[in-house]
Order: sequence, then structure tokens, then C-alpha cells
Amino acid sequence: AASMIFIFTSTFGATWLTVPWIYPAEIFPLAVRAKGNAWGVVGWSVGNGWLTLLCPVMFGAIQEKTLYIFGIANAITLPMVWALYPESNQRTLEEMDLLFAADSPWNWEAERNFKLLKEQNPDLVQAARHGQAVLDPETGLPQERKASTAGFSLDTNKAHQFEEKGRE
Repeated sequence: AASMIFIFTSTFGATWLTVPWIYPAEIFPLAVRAKGNAWGVVGWSVGNGWLTLLCPVMFGAIQEKTLYIFGIANAITLPMVWALYPESNQRTLEEMDLLFAADSPWNWEAERNFKLLKEQNPDLVQAARHGQAVLDPETGLPQERKASTAGFSLDTNKAHQFEEKGRE
């Protein structure tokens, strides 16, 4: 029993326990990212507090059948995550904004809409991939492109040639 507790705790800690801190930071637009991340952690904390207070009452009333309720909750979570949580791996913040532009909460609708918007906005996606800021971090609105910063001009052709030489 003790080893199973350690296995569960280490597996849960390395997987689902990180979700309230990482996922909100990836899905919220720049203008509300800090607040969205905070509310994600608040929701997780309220859920943990509620469950901590409820577990002794449940185990006292229905004993081991409480574990069936936890199993059902886990089974419900699988299709919910599949249908409602879009993949954020290897996507820029600008791409995440495009992904959540869909009117539907369903993942497949968001992906279909994302594909269309990505084709219609190649400048936004390409600029973000090359590390150029395309959105103002304070307002979340598109910002003006500047050819120079602090008196230094950036020649993108020379920068790409330099990168190519470095790879050889």
C-alpha cells in the first residue's frame, strides 16, 4: 500500500498536477494571461480543498464505494479532455490565439478553424516562428513593425545567412 501511494503520487505529480499551472499560461491571450493563470490555480485549489473536506464524509457514509465515484470521475475526464482541450504543444502564442478564435467549444471545430485562419494569416504565424514580436504584450494587439531597435538595424537576410553557415 505504501509503495502504491508513492507510485501514484510521483506519477500524478509528473503529469496532471502540472496542468493548472502550465495549461492556462499557454491558452490565455497576452492581455489576460496572468489573470487566467491565477484563476486556473484558484480553481484547482478550491477543488482540492473541497475534496479534502468531502473525502472523510464520503468514506464514512459509503466506505469503499467512494473509490467507484473517483473511477467514474476519471472515466468522464478522458472524453472531456479529448473533446474540449486543444493541443498546445509546439504552437506559438499567436497560433494559440488563432486556435481559440473558433465559436465552438469542440476541439475538432477549433482545429478546423485554426487551419483556415493559419492559411489566411501566414505573416502572423511566420513572424512568430522567427521570434519577432507581432503582438504588443501589454494590449495583445498587433504592433507596428520596426526596422531598427535601439539604433541597431536588423538585416534578416544576413541573419538567415549567418544561421545557415552555423548549421554547416
